[in-house]
Amino acid sequence: MISYGCLAILFLFVALKLIIYYIHKKRALSMTHIDTELLALLNRRSEHNE
Repeated sequence: MISYGCLAILFLFVALKLIIYYIHKKRALSMTHIDTELLALLNRRSEHNE
């Protein structure tokens, strides 16, 4: 009986992790967006240092 409880908890944990993974995957930024953000930060930083 205890093993069924452990299996149920494990199943719920895996299901929760999968849901969180797919939510984060949906919100992930594209590589071009990340590149433009990094370039903007670097340009601001280099202009600030001059």
